[in-house]
Amino acid sequence: MTARDAILLAVPVFEAHQRAGLADLRAGLEGVGIPRPLAAEVVDFLPLALARSMLDGMGVRFADHYVRRTADGRVIGTRPLADEPVFREGLAIACEVSCLGDAGFRAVVERSEEYRAVGRALDAGSRAEDLECHPPVVSAGHDDRRPFDDTSGGRQPRGRTWWRPWG
Repeated sequence: MTARDAILLAVPVFEAHQRAGLADLRAGLEGVGIPRPLAAEVVDFLPLALARSMLDGMGVRFADHYVRRTADGRVIGTRPLADEPVFREGLAIACEVSCLGDAGFRAVVERSEEYRAVGRALDAGSRAEDLECHPPVVSAGHDDRRPFDDTSGGRQPRGRTWWRPWG
């Protein structure tokens, strides 16, 4: 299944699961035939892509990469968004997706934290051209087995140990 196929199948699922949690949304995507790893990528990157296409031209500055973080807060690394097929395809077919219906398009976009943050800032009186979004953070949940190389370039910070090795 291609990223495009998955995106077109996913939009009605996002609409039907607007108030559902991420696990239920992913299960819904799998229920329409999207393979589990691709369903996880659709949940992570499609809202980001469609929200950015919607906000394009307003002057908001977006990071060109994202950060992958484990459930316990450990940063695994960063990666360019352009390396993610669902993100690239989502940007490429955003207009086509919007033509499928406003309700589905908005259901996807409203899952984007960037979209919500920009909306809050604008509602508070900020100007779009003054806004700069931090890199989005994508969580690697406990059941997420997608490969992701550690590109952080260094050691991860660890908490203080309560013991001291002898030697």
